[in-house]
Amino acid sequence: MKKILFRADAAPHIGIGDLMSLINLSKYFDENHQSKYESYFLIKNYNAGVDLVNQYKVKNCLIIDKDCSLEEEITSINTLIRKEEMNLLFFEITERKLSDYVGLDSTIRKICVNFDGHILNDLDLVIDWDVDAHNFFDINKYPNTKFLLGPEFVILPKEFYSDRVKNRKMSLSNKKILIAMGGADEFDFTGKIVDVIIKSKLSIELTIIVGSGYEFKHALEERLSNSKLIYQIKQNITNMLDEYLNCDIGIGAGGLTSSELVASKTQAIIIATYQHQVARCQYFYKKGWVNYLGYRKFSPIELVRAIQHPVKAADDFVFSTHKIFNSINDGLNE
Repeated sequence: MKKILFRADAAPHIGIGDLMSLINLSKYFDENHQSKYESYFLIKNYNAGVDLVNQYKVKNCLIIDKDCSLEEEITSINTLIRKEEMNLLFFEITERKLSDYVGLDSTIRKICVNFDGHILNDLDLVIDWDVDAHNFFDINKYPNTKFLLGPEFVILPKEFYSDRVKNRKMSLSNKKILIAMGGADEFDFTGKIVDVIIKSKLSIELTIIVGSGYEFKHALEERLSNSKLIYQIKQNITNMLDEYLNCDIGIGAGGLTSSELVASKTQAIIIATYQHQVARCQYFYKKGWVNYLGYRKFSPIELVRAIQHPVKAADDFVFSTHKIFNSINDGLNE
């Protein structure tokens, strides 16, 4: 049996996309190859991360102190690798540069998701789904490393490749609106969008998805309860595809959510909440697949107009999570 250690975190200041991506990827191994692979997770004790692994019933999860030093973190990783005789370390970390993780066990295969080009010299595989990923890496410097670069290599749940998505009929309505601004939504864009919708007096049905890191739920419920909107708030949803397929228009953040909106063929409105999301949002916008309202601010008038006149959903972009799985599987079997 091959053992894979996934290392990532989730918290309001970094979002939940890092950890969520690796949970999604682990299911490619766990669900179809139970006798061949065993997944382990190592996370810091941020509430959002702990809630997320509990929500998805992640097994074999070790939790370390969020205030531990880099040296202590590396020791924890190495100890777990050696104790459990791990075969692969897969990490996606945004709190520190991956190139700072010097001293990781030299015998284990290493894979990372990276968005800034700062990587270790002994990586077997680097994945970066940034639109400009090819500009971040001098590939010739890493002759022993394989690279999967470009927006098609985002890690999506397996269900996004199902016939339910392939056969989805394009919506011609704008009545059922979904708001999904990520698992943390640190700057409460959910609340800002809801305020605009309330003031606009649009005749819509509103579904709001908030994640484990969302800290403004009470205030949101209070505002909505005083409005005339038909609405529901859902938290910690484990099957987002159902939510996308049940809406006419999805309003989302520019991270993992934006790729899920495009992949699910949902008429989309997106807002970049972090700088690294801007290029991806602009890429989807230039392709004509989304309405993009801007980086950390948006015009209320443009939001209402985008709801009233949605763009046609993407129907010709192919995401390639299976290629990531195949590359890892091939490497482990060499």
